[in-house]
Amino acid sequence: MPVSPPFLDFVVANTQVRAVGGSRQVRDAGYTLVPRTVPDYNLIFVRRGRVTWVLGERTLPLRVGDLLVVPPGVPHSATSTTRRVVLGSLHVEATLTGGQDVFDLLRPPTLRAVRAGTRLDGYLRALITEWDRPADEVRLVLPAWARLVTLELLLHDAALGLLRPRPVDPVVADVLDELNTRLARRTSLAELAELSGFSGQHLNRVFGTVLGLTPLQYLTRLRMERAAAMLTDRQLTIRVIAREVGYEDPYYFSRAFKHHFGRSPSEYRHQLDPGNQPS
Repeated sequence: MPVSPPFLDFVVANTQVRAVGGSRQVRDAGYTLVPRTVPDYNLIFVRRGRVTWVLGERTLPLRVGDLLVVPPGVPHSATSTTRRVVLGSLHVEATLTGGQDVFDLLRPPTLRAVRAGTRLDGYLRALITEWDRPADEVRLVLPAWARLVTLELLLHDAALGLLRPRPVDPVVADVLDELNTRLARRTSLAELAELSGFSGQHLNRVFGTVLGLTPLQYLTRLRMERAAAMLTDRQLTIRVIAREVGYEDPYYFSRAFKHHFGRSPSEYRHQLDPGNQPS
């Protein structure tokens, strides 16, 4: 089942990435990883040499440009087939607000070849150089790199049609499609329940299980993200933007926007001006 753009946008925008750790392995006399399991997702990328990875019952030959995602709890080991090897290893956890495992939700492939010149390739090439820094500096920058690489990995795989998402309750998929048509319309849980043929309580429950929030919370996030995008057009007034995302009262819209982004629409727009960026 392909991932719909609105659903992917929501997941990427709301994924919380935690950097568990990482390392660079540089070997001139071969590389061996003894059998082990890890409690997180281990992203392994090859920058030089060739390595054979054994992941559970699968044997996976890796070469330069390959990126392997090792899931938590799966036994794995590795042996290089060249003496000179350079590997990068990044351990991450990626979840939605309700604790849903993003890798399990979207199910990217275990192994992919990252084409040279892509954004993901550029990020991986840059990340491998971060271990030239002192260890305390690496610890400071690793969380930002973990988020950047994880989200770009998902976008990269989505663009190539590689994601194989876990089947979503059909009612969630139907309501998601409906919500994306309702950005400018007043919408109640009762209306959504009537359209879906289920109770509002059931809708809240299944949405909470899949996405970690209710249908109306999902709609609010969509509206706020749409409003933020519209604020880049300075010909649009706050009142017009409010109406376009379902708020007749611009003051109520401003309060909702500030609750979501931590600043009012006017402040948000003001900070979009390069001259107003913090120095």
